[in-house]
Amino acid sequence: MLTGLVVMSASPSGPVGFFKESAAAAQMLRTGLDSAHTELMQVLAEDLKTNMTVHKLESDDQDSIRQAGLAACRQLSSILRSKSSEEEATEFKGWLTSIAAKVAEAAREGGFLGFGGTQITPEETAALEQIEIALR
Repeated sequence: MLTGLVVMSASPSGPVGFFKESAAAAQMLRTGLDSAHTELMQVLAEDLKTNMTVHKLESDDQDSIRQAGLAACRQLSSILRSKSSEEEATEFKGWLTSIAAKVAEAAREGGFLGFGGTQITPEETAALEQIEIALR
């Protein structure tokens, strides 16, 4: 979920946008885990289905959320390098970046009453790039 929060914090889109982006992240969690191919993703899927917990962030400041999410991505990448196969790491990182991308696409930003606006803002694009870098 933190990859989704990184994108959401990059360009807040109000209550309706927040709901759409949260729903997109939740949908990607479900579908990604249901179609898991590697053993790592299958184990994660089972664990999340039985032990899903929500972690409280230290701050609700947008920059703090983004930094915490990117730090978690870097930490995860390090763990994956040392404890998983390249195939497992690639699938897992791809799944995380797809969650972030779906969140970015979920709500238009900057329009009026649902008209106009931008599908993916420059801030969201930058957040997606930061996530990819953090997961290397």
